[in-house]
Amino acid sequence: MGKGFKGKTCVYCAAAPAATMDHVFAREFFLVDRRANLPKVPACAACNGAKSQLEHYLTAVLPFGGQHADAAAHLSGMVPGRLARNRKLASGLSAGLSSTMVPGKETPAMTIPIDPDKVGELFALIAKGLLWQHWQVLLPPDAFGVRAEMLSAAGEQFYNQALAMNSGARVHESLGNGTFSYEGVRSAENPELSAWRFSAFGGLTLGGDPEAPGETSSQIGAMTASHALLARLKAMESADPYAGSKG
Repeated sequence: MGKGFKGKTCVYCAAAPAATMDHVFAREFFLVDRRANLPKVPACAACNGAKSQLEHYLTAVLPFGGQHADAAAHLSGMVPGRLARNRKLASGLSAGLSSTMVPGKETPAMTIPIDPDKVGELFALIAKGLLWQHWQVLLPPDAFGVRAEMLSAAGEQFYNQALAMNSGARVHESLGNGTFSYEGVRSAENPELSAWRFSAFGGLTLGGDPEAPGETSSQIGAMTASHALLARLKAMESADPYAGSKG
């Protein structure tokens, strides 16, 4: 662990002392020559291990939906080895392989299954990491939480509004020559309130929402806020499933 992180608290649980340094975006998401200057944060062993499990899954799956030129390099040079080490995942992807028509395309596209909960879990942790990395804000778990999900068209509109909030600070970054990009904003009145929008591998093509089977998603959103505010947002979406983002 770097000297700058000694004595720090884990940014993910905001409780345990840090035992290691963690890359907010796993190095395996990037080609070897694109791994410079990735954001790092202090993490405890338990959180680092749980995050690594999500990363092992998503580094093997997300390149299939990517439009960035590096996604093809991942699929040819890196993903086969990852799947060879995870036969269960490889079998599940193979069994779920299908084709579907994508709006704007003349020919069917091959699709694979993806677990949206795991996408949300990882990007919730990434949002916590970035909130600390950029502004040194921890989220006390008793009062604050985070939600993250693949965005529908309505969800993109919601995050457009959230990212236009009265800002105490704002950030826009591109990592690995555009392999990942993100923008974030932190409330001027409440530093624990923040909104984030991510693009992975040049904009993923993700679909499969049972409530909108013909719709695809290209962005991922995350919000850190009080538990009360997150509960209100969830109640609003329950009343109108199309008011928010994909689950």
